[in-house]
Amino acid sequence: MRRDCALGTGIANLSDQVRVIDRDGAELGIMMVAEAQKHASEQGGELYVTEREADMTEVRIVLVRKAPSR
Repeated sequence: MRRDCALGTGIANLSDQVRVIDRDGAELGIMMVAEAQKHASEQGGELYVTEREADMTEVRIVLVRKAPSR
């Protein structure tokens, strides 16, 4: 399954391997994007690519807050 805009930085394939850091900065390990998205959802956050290297992409689970309306 491909999702061309799953993450803004181009990780579109849910089976890609990524290194995952949780909201508190703890390393969760290497897992598929689909599993990482599940962890992010469980923590109430979204994935954000922090580092992209040739051999491994690192993502962090972050909270996304909407700006207050004016």
